[in-house]
This record gives sequence, structure tokens and C-alpha cells, in this order.
Amino acid sequence: MRWMPARIILPRVWQIVLGILLLSIIIGQFFQKNIEPLNNAKGELYLLLEAPGFDVPELNLTQKIMDTNVAQANFHKVVVIANTAKYKDTILDKHIMTEQWDNTLVTNLGLSVEKWAFVCCNSNVMSAATLINNLISNFPDINGFLIDSEDSSIDEFIQIFKSKGSTYKYSIVGGLRKGKPLPSQYGITFDKFFGEVYTEGNLAQNNFYKEGKKVDGSTCVSMDKTSINQFWSSVKEKLGMNEAIVPTVCGSGNCQELLYRDNCFDERLSDKNIDSLLDGNTIGRKNFAIWYGTGQQFSCEPAHTCLKLGSTTCAKNKKCTWSQYKKNPDKVGKLGVCSSLPSTWGCATLW
Repeated sequence: MRWMPARIILPRVWQIVLGILLLSIIIGQFFQKNIEPLNNAKGELYLLLEAPGFDVPELNLTQKIMDTNVAQANFHKVVVIANTAKYKDTILDKHIMTEQWDNTLVTNLGLSVEKWAFVCCNSNVMSAATLINNLISNFPDINGFLIDSEDSSIDEFIQIFKSKGSTYKYSIVGGLRKGKPLPSQYGITFDKFFGEVYTEGNLAQNNFYKEGKKVDGSTCVSMDKTSINQFWSSVKEKLGMNEAIVPTVCGSGNCQELLYRDNCFDERLSDKNIDSLLDGNTIGRKNFAIWYGTGQQFSCEPAHTCLKLGSTTCAKNKKCTWSQYKKNPDKVGKLGVCSSLPSTWGCATLW
């Protein structure tokens, strides 16, 4: 009789303990599964930057990447791929990188931010190894690196990536393709490939967008329902549905193609254009990227007309502006060029 209570109480104690453990596991799994589907239901937004970062005429004009509601409805995080060019030129000034990752244009989206770095150009001044190691040392919260398929020193960066192993994510940007480059091509497995849908010229005009209205001699990207459906259908056709292949559109820079000898097709998209594209996603593609470049296409109007002007006549043209310290593409090595104003870069006038 003395042992009966012990035999009864002991199992109950263990039942309580095991019950608590089991409940903890169930709650943990619940929350994990509750969070993951939310993340999986949404994609990742990637912002690819050139040397000026977000300091480009188009964004200075609009002060917006996209509507906050659109961003939060489509993405669970934004990956800011900060450019390292000026970081190198200023002898590793940390501010160059942080002002890209922490830019208000990014924080205004209301998404969690993941930090990547766009690296380029191994040289005697700064080797690929020095650049990568300094970035890692200065910014231990970096998650990934991007390289350009056109970088002639890509092999040097690949060797550094190999030495770092799976600690970081690695990506490459290039033209249209349905699969990531094979490890046999570069000797490394890339996590993401950014397919530039704005670099295809005639292909882009015919397969990605329906011709819209013309402004300053440029054919603007159309954002009617038919055109948006055609865009996503073409993305599915040209890039497939693998989320590792990220459709990349142009948000700024020299994204105009001279077509049919006398007409330019302007593929830059404003924040409103991007809102329309994402709202009209008909194929369920989740990941999306925007490239923010620099410069303008001087063969397109009104830049073509501005380029012919000198400093005096340039000042008299309301669509042009004179830059004394920029190089003239028609006069190699000579400083001083008349460019079109940001608000008159083809379809930018619609912004």
C-alpha cells in the first residue's frame, strides 16, 4: 500500500511534463508553419544599384520605388544590393554602403531589409579578395554578393566566393535565360540569376510590352491590361517559373533602345508603372527585381538634339542642360556636354 501513491503520482507527473513538452513542440511548429507559408506566399524584391546608388534623376524626381501597399502585398522582404564602386574609390568609406541599405526610399516600403553587395572589377588598386574581405569585416550582416556576367575579372571573385563557401548567397546578372549558369561554367552554384528583360531591344518591344504613346520621339512602355498580361506571359515563356531566375526591369538609366533607325523604345519604368505590373501579375511569379542605372541614350530624343548644342545654345533650350564636367560621347576625352533634362528623358515626361 505504501508504494501505490508513488506508482500513481509518478505517471501523472510525467504525463504533465510530457504534455508540456508536446504542447511546446506543437506551438513551435504551429508558429513556424504559420510564418513560413506567409513568407512563401510572397516573394522577394531585389534592388540592383549602380555606383550612385539611389541618387539617380528618375528617383530624385519621383522619390518613390513603388506604393507601400503594393510592396507589402507582394513581398515579405527587400534585398538591397548596394554598389561597392564608390566604397572602393573612397578607401572603404562605410557610409557609402549604409546610405544605400538604409535609404528612406527603402525603409518607406515597410519591409524587412536584407543586405547584399554588388562587387566588380578586380584590379591592382584593390583586389577582389581585399574588397570582399573588407566588406565582410566592416559589415558582418551582409548576406550575399552579386557579380555581373560582363565583368572581365569575374574569375577572381569566383575564387573568393569558393573560399567563403555557403556562408553567403551568390548571384549573377545577365540576359534572358531559363536556368542558372551551370557550376561547370563558373565553378560555383549561384543562388539567383537576374534576367534583364530590358536589354533585349526588339525582343522586349515585341514580346514584353505593347507599344504605347510616343513622347519626345520615344515609344513609351504601355501599361494597359493587355500589355501587362503580355509582359507576364513573355516572362513565363522566356524565363520560366523557377524563382531562382528573377525577372529584372529597369527603373532608371540608359534603358532606351534605338529601333527601326528613327525611333527609340524607352523601357524605364516609373513607380506607378511597377505598381501596375505587380498588381497585374497573372502567372504567380513571386520574385522581382529592379535595376537602377545611370545615364541616358544620346541617340534618342531629346538627348540627340541636346547633344549637338554648345554651352550657349544649350542654355536656351528648355529641354536641355549643360554639364561642364561630364564627358561628351561624340568628342572622346573632351569635357562638357549638353544633355536632356531628367524630366524629358522620353517617357519620363509621363511620370
